[in-house]
Amino acid sequence: MTTAQEAMAGCAASESAAALELSGIVKSFDHVRAVDGTSWTVQQGDFVGLLGPNGAGKTTLISIIAGLVKGDSGQARVLGIDIAEEPNRVKGVLGVVPQDLAIYPELGARENLQFFGAMYGLRGQELKDRVADALRRVGLEDRAARPAVGKFSGGQKRRLNIAAALLHRPQVLILDEPTVGIDPQSRNYIFDTLRELNSEGMTIVYVTHYMQEVEALCRTVAIVDHGRIIEEGSLDGVLARHGTSLVRLTLHAEEQRRALALLEKHPGVTYRVTDDGVLQLSTRVLQDAVDLVTTILKDIAPNPETCQILPPSLETVFIGLTGNQLRDV
Repeated sequence: MTTAQEAMAGCAASESAAALELSGIVKSFDHVRAVDGTSWTVQQGDFVGLLGPNGAGKTTLISIIAGLVKGDSGQARVLGIDIAEEPNRVKGVLGVVPQDLAIYPELGARENLQFFGAMYGLRGQELKDRVADALRRVGLEDRAARPAVGKFSGGQKRRLNIAAALLHRPQVLILDEPTVGIDPQSRNYIFDTLRELNSEGMTIVYVTHYMQEVEALCRTVAIVDHGRIIEEGSLDGVLARHGTSLVRLTLHAEEQRRALALLEKHPGVTYRVTDDGVLQLSTRVLQDAVDLVTTILKDIAPNPETCQILPPSLETVFIGLTGNQLRDV
């Protein structure tokens, strides 16, 4: 079979395969199990948000998918291609935008992309066309010839970082915190770029700490904690299953004991004490949460260290499932 025939066979196989398919992935570092038997499937054309506290295993999971880290056991496939057995084929269909900037500050924007394009084997007019298209997509055409991207703004660097991952026109794109520390204009440009790419059929996995970004961009969501995906599905479905009003109270020990005794009399309220000592209670009805907090503040703890009442949202779902506020850990 010729190289061209192999490529065509690979494309035909990928048409019916899931974009990402993980089965029983395990990865430990020393005595810490970073990924704990994770199985996960992402369908082609999806736009999925991947959420999890720091240390939950997101970065390790992404590194395994990208072929940068080898799992201890389990199987990972991208468009039906086994990552461990055929890493070079995976690189041809997968694009990864790392959180750390992967650009050369002393080179210009066009020079950076020409270098990375050459690394993908692009040459001549095709390389020029791909560079021009990538710059257009991220809105940097007017800065293409300027020297030293080290002088670009943070947002412009982030956009160039994305452009570098688009040069080989991947079918699956993973972005790790692509909007950290950038200006609103660049954030909106990145959003528009990703929506355009997804509308053209690209599968996108979007890793972020910002709940609002997932709600604005993604159709599905996966939540990772302690090395496992603990919830996944359509955004609407996850909100329907877990969308509750959430209350978080930081109380002194005796106040917390009395509050717990009160909550035992309300079977319709779910409550727990998180690892950081916060009393957390949730209910489907916002007014019930308000009434309970009013009682606790009036009769038990008139001066709590902290008190939050949060209406149903992806943030309350996340806190309810993990016990953590995403940026607190």
